[in-house]
Amino acid sequence: SALDSPGRLDEEHRLIARYAARLAAEISLSSSNKTEICPRPPADPGFSLDANKQQRQLIAELENKNREILQEIQRLRLEHEQASQPTPEKAQQNPTLLAELRLLRQRKDELEQRMSALQESRRELMVQLEGLMKLLKVRNLLVESGTRSDSDTGDSDTGVTVTQE
Repeated sequence: SALDSPGRLDEEHRLIARYAARLAAEISLSSSNKTEICPRPPADPGFSLDANKQQRQLIAELENKNREILQEIQRLRLEHEQASQPTPEKAQQNPTLLAELRLLRQRKDELEQRMSALQESRRELMVQLEGLMKLLKVRNLLVESGTRSDSDTGDSDTGVTVTQE
């Protein structure tokens, strides 16, 4: 699998080596600060086994802490979800809030109905406007054609009288 790839294993080994070096540096630093002599020098094979054991313990502790943190995160998420969802108990505890919610929903429905009526009225007005624009356009065309052909008399076949100033 991808988790067992050689690159991933090499990376893990480098991380472990880095942690081991850091831990060894901390151990030697803490022992030198206490002015104690290390019971085993770093070149001692027993010391490296002890360091590896300490590293494994540290890793195990960190993994346990990580599990605890993840569990806490999950618990907090569940708490948040439960707190954000209204429950019947909460609704019964605050009847004023329930009444206000009912009124708001009713007002919302009224506004939605009014908006639908206004949209329908707008559509009807747009249709009427289109019809009037067509009539105006036809009338202008007729007037223009009438003024060109009957510019002297002011009469046209359409019955529209054109006055010229």
